[in-house]
Amino acid sequence: MRRRLFAGLLLCLALAGAILPALAQASPPPPQAQYFQETGHAAHNWYWQFWKNTPNALRILGYPISEPFIQESFTEPGKFYRVQYFERAVLEEHPENFGRDNNRWFILGRLLGRELAKGRENEPPFQPVPNPNQAGVLWFRETGHTLRNDPVRGPFRQFWEQYGGLPVFGYPISEPFQERNPDTGEVYWVQYFERNRFEYQPQQPPDYRVLLGRLGAQYATEHPDKINQGAFRYRQPHESLPEPFIYGSNAQLYYVDRDRTLTLAKIAFESNNFTGQPTWIRQQVPWMDHMTCNGEIAWGELDRVVEAAAAKNVKLLFSVVRAPSCFTPDGKHGMPTRANFGRLAQFLRAIVERYRGKVHAIEVWNEQNYAIENGGVVADPSFYVDMLAVAYDAIKAADPNVIVVSGSPTPTETNRRDVALSDLTYFRAMFRDPRFRNKMDVVGVHPAGTLNPPDALPEPNRPQRGVCDGWRGNMEFYFRRLEQIRQIMVEEGLGDRQMWVTEFGWASQNNTAGYEYGGCVSEEQKAQYIRRAIELGRYNYAPWVGAMFVWNLNFAVTWGQHGNPWHEQAAFGILNPDWSPRPAFSAIQDMPKP
Repeated sequence: MRRRLFAGLLLCLALAGAILPALAQASPPPPQAQYFQETGHAAHNWYWQFWKNTPNALRILGYPISEPFIQESFTEPGKFYRVQYFERAVLEEHPENFGRDNNRWFILGRLLGRELAKGRENEPPFQPVPNPNQAGVLWFRETGHTLRNDPVRGPFRQFWEQYGGLPVFGYPISEPFQERNPDTGEVYWVQYFERNRFEYQPQQPPDYRVLLGRLGAQYATEHPDKINQGAFRYRQPHESLPEPFIYGSNAQLYYVDRDRTLTLAKIAFESNNFTGQPTWIRQQVPWMDHMTCNGEIAWGELDRVVEAAAAKNVKLLFSVVRAPSCFTPDGKHGMPTRANFGRLAQFLRAIVERYRGKVHAIEVWNEQNYAIENGGVVADPSFYVDMLAVAYDAIKAADPNVIVVSGSPTPTETNRRDVALSDLTYFRAMFRDPRFRNKMDVVGVHPAGTLNPPDALPEPNRPQRGVCDGWRGNMEFYFRRLEQIRQIMVEEGLGDRQMWVTEFGWASQNNTAGYEYGGCVSEEQKAQYIRRAIELGRYNYAPWVGAMFVWNLNFAVTWGQHGNPWHEQAAFGILNPDWSPRPAFSAIQDMPKP
């Protein structure tokens, strides 16, 4: 249903193209939303950013009371803007301001105060006054009105300056006067501003003596013919979540039956997908297998992977890993030397140019805090960000629409350079690098459930009786590691960015040393855990989780073909070695995917 509604909106925008030229100028905002049970609506995208950046937003803006929709301007008849209604304000996008001054003026409050004061211009309080030239009194030439603190009429200047000033409230358009509140019937001292109305209620506690009128709700009630009634319908959480959310899987598309693999992926991840979003596949691309030491690129199997995915309308996230040995400091296949960053840039730029429109995101490296993934050495976080910056610039120069995902550290509390560094320490170091914010689009993460349910938290005092009790002591073994990573993102100023879970899953019985915990998880439990983890990501962690890639789809098939169907990678798979579905496959297929 939502896909049809969105298509209908696009049709309306196309028909209104002559009067909506500005809407196409802004880059699309990040897919985010914060749902409020109190009103059954979510603050969306840049509206949510504006809400978060407004001091005491609940008091100043109130809860959202609509979803975003297109509406004609109050003050500029014939111009249409995308708006969202809140209890005390109406916010609108101004695409002509996008990209300027850190987008400070992209979202503006509509001039609701002016609209609701229309026709009252000749009343004495709305008549302009001369500049009184008094200490403590602001006089605005633009409107001819003053702003001050008054023990009888109210501390309106203090409130205006403390809670947002001009961007939030606009200029004063009246002097203080007494007026009856339409909600309570009581008479208060009020002052009108371009975007709201202040009320002084001296009987309230000191911090709440200046209150704002519920102008958004008032206008919607008084002008039902000028709003999109459907946008105000109470919604359940899944109806207000950001779109698109990516449901995907890690898969091996090299040297396999690609048509069968991609068909099964679509069956699992597109069934019950209410948004109509295509399936995504994360495919690791070994750089060492495609570039020679003199920089020549052998495309070979990668061409066939990309063309097969495009033919099935499957979107691709490439995880580029493992440098050619001639580009590394030790002849192994870890990260390149700084002198060979240019070769990585060359390879990434070539991928994006060759597969324009067919490769949609690139993750720059994988588990860079884990020695075994990097030729036996853990890269310093600052070195990784150096490489990420070069990679980002190369990718964006070739196609600015390709999403750049930062490499996902593996969850661990180990701190040995020859083994691993704590992912939390590594994340914090990356986030504190001033370049990081501008050299990635989303943050890649890898939570590990090991043998624990996705809702669980550590049990450090649990008796250790055997292998099934040995993986519960700290958060590195728990899916909710995501919450710790998110907290660090917030603390380091990246709270407005999304993370993509590019690997998550649970192993079952296997024969690989170090993964014995898989024997503690049945296939039925694995199915329950994966489904619940997706639910957490989609509902509980919205808007800051934007994608989830199950580890993995078909590795049991490929390991079976190599004679070891019990390898740990096979144990994470949601297909059996004979391609038949495991319970986890069916659980993903059957679950709703809003």
